[in-house]
Amino acid sequence: MVSMNMADLLAKTKTELLKIAHRHGLRGVSTLKKEELADKIHQAQQRFKGATTKQPLGASAVTRKVDDDVKRRAVRKHAMEVVSRKKAPAKAQTQVARPVRRSKVTPKFRSVETGAEETGRPSEELSAHKFDVTPVPPPRQVFHEEHLGELPDAYGTGQLFLTARDPHWLYVYWDLNWQQMADFRGQASDGRLLLRIFEKNHADPFQVLTLGHDSRNWYIPVNKAATTYRAELGYWRHDGQFHAVSHSRETTTPPDAISPDTTARFATIPIDISFHELFQIIRGHMREGEALADALHRLQLAGFRFPFKLGIELGPWTADQAAELERILGGDLFRRIQMGSFEITEWLRRRLQEELSSGMSSAFSPSGSSWSGAPQKGFWFAVNAELIIYGATEPTAKVTIDGKPVKLRSDGTFSFQYVFPDGQYKLPVVAVSAAGDDQREMQLTFERQSRTKGEVGKVKQPAHLKAPAAA
Repeated sequence: MVSMNMADLLAKTKTELLKIAHRHGLRGVSTLKKEELADKIHQAQQRFKGATTKQPLGASAVTRKVDDDVKRRAVRKHAMEVVSRKKAPAKAQTQVARPVRRSKVTPKFRSVETGAEETGRPSEELSAHKFDVTPVPPPRQVFHEEHLGELPDAYGTGQLFLTARDPHWLYVYWDLNWQQMADFRGQASDGRLLLRIFEKNHADPFQVLTLGHDSRNWYIPVNKAATTYRAELGYWRHDGQFHAVSHSRETTTPPDAISPDTTARFATIPIDISFHELFQIIRGHMREGEALADALHRLQLAGFRFPFKLGIELGPWTADQAAELERILGGDLFRRIQMGSFEITEWLRRRLQEELSSGMSSAFSPSGSSWSGAPQKGFWFAVNAELIIYGATEPTAKVTIDGKPVKLRSDGTFSFQYVFPDGQYKLPVVAVSAAGDDQREMQLTFERQSRTKGEVGKVKQPAHLKAPAAA
């Protein structure tokens, strides 16, 4: 493991330092500041370096090493003498049994053997390889391909499955093979196999679908969100009764509106401690069926002592931090987030909702005339329109709309709002560079024509908004 000094450690990012700390076995350091983390790693490296430094041998250690070497040589010499004594009788017996037959090769063989006996030690090659073990090659692995065949199109269980894909779509699947579906069609009075969709607590289906010969599943649109549905598959018999082949379980579509529950729960989960380790820490304090994050949130609020820091105080959000975030994300992306048409639409919707909730008397003027007092009872309707021009350019540029200067934000975005009564309007939008040597222009033309049927009121608009210049 390479040791680094403090300068090298501080030059790395916090993510890299966390990885180094994990290799050194440090735990509970994810919430430390970068300088504290680098100091922890440096101390761990110093301890590791001191533990692994090789110390010089003392006199007692040298003596023990020499004694071990002498013992090993004595054991080897004794083993070789035993081998020599075992070979000697066999050799003598061979010489007595065949004293006359002497070949030319025998003296050479005996001289080598005798030399070995006289010296009392084997050759260097024998001594070097006496403890070698011949390696056994691993068995060769042979791949045998299994031919399990193709999966069937259906298993023929006859089950019907229904689930909600989103607030306005259901997905249904039936496990019937081709022969089963053909048999059911043969029993039907009209030769059709039907899929019927019911709302909960309704006896009549609101959708009836004829299944094709090759159909195995179906996506079904539904109008109501947060509603429970069930499905039924069957056919009409010749006696006029509907025969249900299979029923599905109930399924509920999710709501298509934002949840009214605006509460938020926060829990500190350190990145250098695994979920298994976290679970082992708090498993004795978890409630039945409680999720890990929920248990962490509850215990942290209760003051449970964890082996890591909880929460980091970041302080107020400053303009420098906002500018740095914009630099990292990119100006174009930041402007799109700030000035998208969807956000403007949502802003108008919220403003209208606030005006409606503040009371009808201040928000509407039926038939174009101002009025006050309690709102009229019964059905009512009110509509109005505003015109918003928005865009972006260099922060140092100058922008005018219909000849009037527009103030730019620090990132170069701008917007301007008008009331939008009936009529035709033409708005030139001009941008000029800071040096004055470049100019861009766009001519915008708008027209509003309102036609009403019945009594329609108008949403009251802010008094400071002006109408655009007529064309």
